[in-house]
Amino acid sequence: MVINQQQTTQRQVKALSIVGLNNQIKRVSKTSYKVKSQTSETWYDVSLPYKTEKWICSCPDHTFRLVECKHIQAVIISKQLRNVIVTNSDLKEIENPSNELICRCGSMNVIKDGIRKNKSGTIQRFKCKSCSKEWSDNLGFVNNKVNSRVITVALDLYFKGISLRKVKEHIKLFYGISVSHVAILGWIHKFGEVVAPFVDQFKPELSGVYHVDEMAIHVRKEKIEKGHYQWLWNMMDNTTRFWITSKVSQRREIEDAVAVFQEAKSKTQRPIAIVHDGLPAYDKAFKKEYYTNTNPKTRNVRSVSVRHNGLNQKVERLNGIFRDRERVMHGMNHRESSQKLIDAYRVHYNFVRQHDSIGKTPAEEAGIKLQLGENKIESLIKLASCKN
Repeated sequence: MVINQQQTTQRQVKALSIVGLNNQIKRVSKTSYKVKSQTSETWYDVSLPYKTEKWICSCPDHTFRLVECKHIQAVIISKQLRNVIVTNSDLKEIENPSNELICRCGSMNVIKDGIRKNKSGTIQRFKCKSCSKEWSDNLGFVNNKVNSRVITVALDLYFKGISLRKVKEHIKLFYGISVSHVAILGWIHKFGEVVAPFVDQFKPELSGVYHVDEMAIHVRKEKIEKGHYQWLWNMMDNTTRFWITSKVSQRREIEDAVAVFQEAKSKTQRPIAIVHDGLPAYDKAFKKEYYTNTNPKTRNVRSVSVRHNGLNQKVERLNGIFRDRERVMHGMNHRESSQKLIDAYRVHYNFVRQHDSIGKTPAEEAGIKLQLGENKIESLIKLASCKN
């Protein structure tokens, strides 16, 4: 079947008009949308089937003519706009301006189900009349009873080096809200769980020279032959200061170093060089993961410690920053919770904290420009929650 250029242009114009109109596109998930017919009250299903690259639509134009209809084009345009605009209110203006919500089951039969009042303010509750699911508009943190402003303030203070108990005192003093330090730690873990998988899907534009180093961290409730300590492996890019990966392990064996390199390979392009402090596990892991006889080859650079003017100062400095944070915490509890906390800290380091030497965040320097605005923590949570 031959589709002429004029028909294609007309569909593009109609798609733009759909995006520009209110209440025409409903987002069910990142691969499923509902688009309203322009001639009736029918809603068409637009979806991207699993492991395919072509969108499908239930409208007659796509079903019978097998063309990329105006509904599919409208969804594609909407998704492109979604990647540019980051605030939750802006996203609703594009895809859901009437604030009519869609449940995860796909139903649009959602009603407001009252509000919950507490010392932090009011939180709107919603209910799906199709599946009876209930939820709150609470920044993506499940079962959270505190508003978003208090949460983001608590996270920001913690990542800036304030202890959990002092953050608790700050919230009580300035907001009149009593929360436990355990609840604040739960927010931090949740931040890492929600946001880290979202940001790890982006491919940063790095210099190709990666620094890797390990450091002992105090984990109170983990006991091995050398005491209550675990090993934190960090890898950082030389130029952008992008913190590529952070991994907690019980020992410094070859398989642990291999796991670090494998995770880095899944996130970045092949490096020009790997710089490390000469730990034998690095050499053996390098041969397994990066060594090749064909060009371009990755260099294995063995450096001495920072005390002897070695080449690994940048990642050593990163270790020092986290060491300062660990002293305030007086250690961590378990290896699993330590990994969650460190993942959250890595997200903050890359996407929120402005690096002094480059004048911007490492993510921005690495070409990941999410336009997060002033409250970067809140914007990251909202973006990650929308993508899940």
